[in-house]
Amino acid sequence: MTSPFTRRALLIGALPAAALGLSACGSGSSQSSASASASASAGGSASTAASASATANASASAAPSASVSASATADDGYVGYRLNREVPGAGTATLYTDYQCPYCAKAEPKFEEAAKKLDGIMNVTVRNMPLNMHANAVPAALAVQAAEAQGKHLEMADKLFATQNDWKGISERDKLRTRFNDYAKELGLNTEEFNKVLVASDTIKPIQRDYEHAVKIGAKGTPTFAVNDKVIEGLDSSSSVDDLVSTFKREAGVK
Repeated sequence: MTSPFTRRALLIGALPAAALGLSACGSGSSQSSASASASASAGGSASTAASASATANASASAAPSASVSASATADDGYVGYRLNREVPGAGTATLYTDYQCPYCAKAEPKFEEAAKKLDGIMNVTVRNMPLNMHANAVPAALAVQAAEAQGKHLEMADKLFATQNDWKGISERDKLRTRFNDYAKELGLNTEEFNKVLVASDTIKPIQRDYEHAVKIGAKGTPTFAVNDKVIEGLDSSSSVDDLVSTFKREAGVK
């Protein structure tokens, strides 16, 4: 199957959702052919790696620097959005998530609680893994990035998880964008700035980077948990906060 960045999905939602697993979304084959050169248009027009950076619907400037400063950085330049204080040299636990995945909606609150328990002990981050089976997963990730630019990453993520049934089936680009703008307004964001970032051509880049990295380390679906880029088997949306904390510490060699 193709990468979600090679199809006309952004703010369009043209593809139907496939059947879901018991505690995770996706399968081993759904991510296997993601390309490092895959790209997409935030306005929803057909895209290629060569043309994605300049489209009629992405004429706004790139996301403000607040988005960059809010994200965790490492030797490779990026490891995700931090959920707790950076601990230089410590292990990093990462959740690869899809905002349309119902199991991620169950897993992320536990992961956020685990991040609090691991504050000062381990680094805990979140990265994107929008799946092909979820037509609006990429647009939702864009909405979170646009909110992150105004310091409301978690607030938008939580809002999208709580309202999945309200937006997952929207197929019209304008209606989906309006719905996300309504959420931004509810969260107290500057909606004009939010919409600019939502359709800016650069907003897709960290999402694409996250997805490609997830494929590289062997993630097969969502939610996927990893410690220091090693996918952890046996953890899923049914795992407790204590299970997450103890497993992360064990994998990172923390007593």
